[in-house]
Amino acid sequence: MSERPDDRHRPRPPLLHRASRRQLLAVDLGIAAFLLVALGGHLAVGHHAVAVAAPSFAGAALAVAVRRRAPFVALGLMAVVAAAALAGGEAAVGLPLLGFPMYSVASTTTRRRALAALAVTGAVVLVGGAVADVRHSSGSGAAFGVVVAVAAWFVGDSVRVRRVYTAGLAEQAAQRQREALERAQRSVAEERLQIARELHDVVAHSLSVIAVQSGVGRHVIDANPGEAKRALAAVEATSRSALNELRHMLGVLRRDDGQPASLAPAPGVGRLEELAAQVRAAGIPVSLRVQPAAVAALSPGAELSVFRVVQEALTNVVKHAGPASAWVEVRAEAGMLVVEVSDDGLGDAFAAVPTGPADIGRPAGAAGHHGIVGMRERAGLFGGTLAAGPRPEGGFRVVARLPIDRVGP
Repeated sequence: MSERPDDRHRPRPPLLHRASRRQLLAVDLGIAAFLLVALGGHLAVGHHAVAVAAPSFAGAALAVAVRRRAPFVALGLMAVVAAAALAGGEAAVGLPLLGFPMYSVASTTTRRRALAALAVTGAVVLVGGAVADVRHSSGSGAAFGVVVAVAAWFVGDSVRVRRVYTAGLAEQAAQRQREALERAQRSVAEERLQIARELHDVVAHSLSVIAVQSGVGRHVIDANPGEAKRALAAVEATSRSALNELRHMLGVLRRDDGQPASLAPAPGVGRLEELAAQVRAAGIPVSLRVQPAAVAALSPGAELSVFRVVQEALTNVVKHAGPASAWVEVRAEAGMLVVEVSDDGLGDAFAAVPTGPADIGRPAGAAGHHGIVGMRERAGLFGGTLAAGPRPEGGFRVVARLPIDRVGP
């Protein structure tokens, strides 16, 4: 199979990283087999130190073969083999091979334990060298064995540190990926919540007004055609307003990031009079009072939240209050922007069910009532609170309080 052009430029891991554990074990077994062959050569030529060479070569072969599975055992065995070979006059047996188990120990265990193993190994080898000095007046091989062990320790410790460092980088990268995924999920959840709030506010208010006006038109169409015509005109105006807002929302959802859609401004404080007129057309007198100084420097987001709170509160008046009058007031009070909507309708349509410090009551069946929840969330976006509950004198009141220093541009 021919190599694809992309494969030639793709980075490949080091050779040892590409080798499997089984392949590395096969290398160790090959070295052990070579040592046994070397032992056979000693025996074949009638080496004068066969009594020393035979166990030394066999022990070294065994240590190399098991160093990956039992590195400490392999290192101890190799140190004893090297010391015994030194003492028996076979300095070349075991000393060059000390690096194999020493590397395995240093690369797989903690630095403290590896240093302890190095110290013990060096001591054992030096003891063998001392015995060789006494017996053969030649202990120079001991120093070579210690140098091999120290060099192998440094290499193994560097590899272990590199592995820890690489694993740390991989964990950090995985953590960043998890955090990015969580941020994306939170962003999606927040966007869905915002869309749900906007849809609820637009659709619930408009359909409530349309339902009331349609009912009025149906009841008076025979007796008072003029009143029915006014009701149908209100239905038409409300429907068009709702369609415009829905188009605005769909334009935001469908816009191409590279080509922002041309959209009308989001509803704000300036449209409260239009909102009040829609509710008046539904047969509910609405008194609107907006303190100009309180809304002079509101951010677009704050204006939208004020509009939606008033819209939802008036929608609840249309749906639940029955024959009633409503009062809307937006004012500044003690460093707070206060949005208050109250009515004198049927207070029994709401049940004061405190659920937390941000509200003192909410409509009956509140488990599925998204309007009060949406108003509370809009107030919370600016660090504010929302209280909703029956008035002592009858009717219902919704009061949102937003810190003025949080609602500015």
